[in-house]
Amino acid sequence: MSHNAYVQGLLENGCDVDILMAEDSWGQKDSRLPVWNQAQYYCYPSTAMQDKIRIWVRGMMPVQAEEKRTNADAPNMSVLNMSTDSASRESAKARLRAEMKHLYYKCFPNDPLYPSNRVWLQKASRFQNAYEYDLVVSNSSPAASHKLVQLLLQSGRLFCKRWVQIWEDPWYADLYGGRDEAVFQEEHALLCAATEVYYVSPLTLEYQKELFPDCREKMKHIPLPYLEYSEDKRTAQMSFGYFGDYYSHTRNLLPFYQALRESGCSGNIYGDSDLKLDSSDRITVSSRVTLDVLSEVQAKTGVLVHLCNLRGGQIPGKIYHYSATNKPILFILDGTDAEQTLIRSYFEQFNRYYFCENKANTILTTMKQICEDRSKFVQYAPVEAFSPKVVVGQLLNR
Repeated sequence: MSHNAYVQGLLENGCDVDILMAEDSWGQKDSRLPVWNQAQYYCYPSTAMQDKIRIWVRGMMPVQAEEKRTNADAPNMSVLNMSTDSASRESAKARLRAEMKHLYYKCFPNDPLYPSNRVWLQKASRFQNAYEYDLVVSNSSPAASHKLVQLLLQSGRLFCKRWVQIWEDPWYADLYGGRDEAVFQEEHALLCAATEVYYVSPLTLEYQKELFPDCREKMKHIPLPYLEYSEDKRTAQMSFGYFGDYYSHTRNLLPFYQALRESGCSGNIYGDSDLKLDSSDRITVSSRVTLDVLSEVQAKTGVLVHLCNLRGGQIPGKIYHYSATNKPILFILDGTDAEQTLIRSYFEQFNRYYFCENKANTILTTMKQICEDRSKFVQYAPVEAFSPKVVVGQLLNR
């Protein structure tokens, strides 16, 4: 969605746009995401042969559940023999799976830096255009997008006046990743090669300046542009919706869940997690769904809920997309006091959000305030500063 928003912003600012992307994305793209007829697409395959082989092997060697004796009246010795035979078969299958796995990784060693993008980098690096672009934008995730531009520039297959890197998330310091020295060195090399580097979180920007001080002068902040405007469809009952993953090591959703249960309001929680939250007659808890389904649920939701990460400074991109609506937004702060202060000071200038700490009692108090304001028909407007035309216009003017 965010990548398409940048394309929309470029087109709205009168640019001619070429898009270099993974061919396999076409079949997976949600029907709500646009295809820009005004843009030129260059698509290269990204699915590796070893991935196809791995899927085939899994299909040929499924893990079998242990056989169970259903006749409770059978002699004990007979049950023991059946269990032993089953265990022997499972042991043989496990050894065969291990041998095939060893052979697979011997034939297809992993790329430690770009394991899932190796094929796309190899294929897409064949792109060639003698035309000099005024601007080349590489957007992560994945970080392979930045690597591709570096390879094309080094090989003389691409020419440009400015190379802008947009990092929606950092790489080495990513909250979902591990701090690997090889990743640090590769990220540093990519940053050094760019003309300018942008981060969508003002807090991430400050952390990255500390981590890569020799690149700090080229680092800047730019908000994430939203893709589309969603009209407010008021519901008969006040409802709150959290849409996003909430793994316990990245975000703490439990205080909101507790507050929602105590509030008496209805709500929707959609996203993957290692936590098991129960649905009720008022609260729907679901794993990830397609954008089509999610948009339908969101349209019927009265209040959108944004939850900050526990640490790291990264901002979930949904807060920018929520800012395209005219729905009230519950902005739950988390992290250190310094992190909360910086994040709040940036978003507070837009006079658009209801802020609170990530504690059940403060969340509940803020939810009641939102319900009271809604009963008074308080109006909410999209944040124009996050629109594609404005965001990309800033990028072009710089």
